[in-house]
Amino acid sequence: MGHDIQNQFLKGGIRKALLASVATGVTAGAAIAQVTAPNAPLSLSTDYFGYAAGVSVRGSYSDNINLQRDGLKNDEYILSTFLTGGAIYSSPRVTAVVLGDLDFSYLFDQSDLAINQNIGFTSTFTGVDNLLYFDLSGSTSRQLIGDNARFSGNINAARGQRADVHSYSASPYLFRQFADESSAELRYRFSQVFVDQEASPIGFLTGNSLNDSTTHEVLAQYDSGRAFDRLGFRLTAFGSDTSEDGVSGLPDFEYQQGSLSAAGRFSLSNQFALSGAVGYDEVDTAGAATIFFNDDDLSGFFWRAGFTAQPGPRSLIRLEYGERYGDEFIDAEARYDISDRFVFSAGASRSFRTRAQSVSSQFRSNQRQTLDFADALREGQELSARSIIESANWYANSLNFGRAQTTGVAVSDTAYASLAGEFGRTSLSVNGFYSDDNFGFRQIETIGGSFNLRRRMSRRLTGYGSVSFRHADTAFDPATCEANPQIFGFDVTDPMFNAMTDCANLAAENGVTNTLIGRIGASYQIYENVSAFIEASHTERFAPNPLLEYGENNVLAGVTLDF
Repeated sequence: MGHDIQNQFLKGGIRKALLASVATGVTAGAAIAQVTAPNAPLSLSTDYFGYAAGVSVRGSYSDNINLQRDGLKNDEYILSTFLTGGAIYSSPRVTAVVLGDLDFSYLFDQSDLAINQNIGFTSTFTGVDNLLYFDLSGSTSRQLIGDNARFSGNINAARGQRADVHSYSASPYLFRQFADESSAELRYRFSQVFVDQEASPIGFLTGNSLNDSTTHEVLAQYDSGRAFDRLGFRLTAFGSDTSEDGVSGLPDFEYQQGSLSAAGRFSLSNQFALSGAVGYDEVDTAGAATIFFNDDDLSGFFWRAGFTAQPGPRSLIRLEYGERYGDEFIDAEARYDISDRFVFSAGASRSFRTRAQSVSSQFRSNQRQTLDFADALREGQELSARSIIESANWYANSLNFGRAQTTGVAVSDTAYASLAGEFGRTSLSVNGFYSDDNFGFRQIETIGGSFNLRRRMSRRLTGYGSVSFRHADTAFDPATCEANPQIFGFDVTDPMFNAMTDCANLAAENGVTNTLIGRIGASYQIYENVSAFIEASHTERFAPNPLLEYGENNVLAGVTLDF
């Protein structure tokens, strides 16, 4: 049966779904056109294995490869080999999904070989059914170094402004679901993040990293399920120990957090319920974090209150207002399946963590969804692979557009909204995001969004385009920099170091920036699995400080072979 399903995968829509999802994950300017996939179902009675892969050879030209302002521009010709692919494997004991992109580029004028990767996997192993499990996930990608780092629609532009970010997470846990759908879970999770500033695989092996983050987490949770008629509740005990090890003069940031919480929902009707939570946080900071955060402000009781509504079988909204970590916040989630091919989702939350550690936080929910997906298939249901692909392919989410790594621990408020759908030959997505990160010694506000459109013009010709925008406002007090220069990465032992001058220069390189990227392209299918494509992108950064402004034009063309 597994062999038959594999053949159906290779010939049918799920193979295209993998390719389309992977293609979405390529950073702006490197995406390859793929025909939009149907929302085809999978059925599984025993084992399942399927894969998709594509390779393209491409050439490109940039008129500002280092993203400098007028008068300092240098152009560049680039030859690339781009690999993209994914695989899904499921058996009664193991379920795993891996997706990714790998780009090898040669820059002629610079005589430099560049490697760009965007790869992630998630897996779950069943030791004892409905009792013992083990989750393992990981990812590697290139991200910006600092929130005002320069980027464009060309993945090879301003390579010195990016770093390789590698992460993994391992978690053994006990999980038991009872007949009334109540459940109990006891989990331990270990995760690490390595930020390699040298943008080289060798740098990862030798440990030459900008900042590494290590976290130990323990969780005990009980969910009441359908044990009570109108009342549902969840009791949670959580503890974590996180350390961010600074190098090259950067200090260590550490904190421990313990929390007890009770979240509940009381149904007033089948469509509407009151919801909320109460709890207590105990946060202890160590290392450099003690300079900027008062534990008494972070610790204490927290609460949120609001409502949960389910107007129909395809919609859900939860909106709650509360107070945590010394300030007010909104905690929300919403989803509306307008149709089988048109979905809206949104959310908002508040957290306290290092920026590096946020990379691995997406693993927390992926494994359970992966396992539930495979279990439903084994029970004879026919389901779309789209949700699990999108969940595992976290790095493809355009909400991560312009994601940056930076040192320190922050209280962060985040929000997002996404609308994606297909209309016959047309597919589109609209995404927006907001984040406000308070690191104690600096404040960073980021607002952005993207619009993506793909249209199959004919059986062989597909056109596509996108517009992305990112607003970043980074602010700090120069006096704080002068008092604690090592926090900002300065080597105070350098005889040329001058706190006042160097901090003033750093302040000039920060501030408000607005980055706009437009892209348009087309793909033509030459044979059944061979297509040619061409696209052009333009990037423009606007800023009150002319030193932060730049513009770039990039043209990309190539041939893609799908396997």
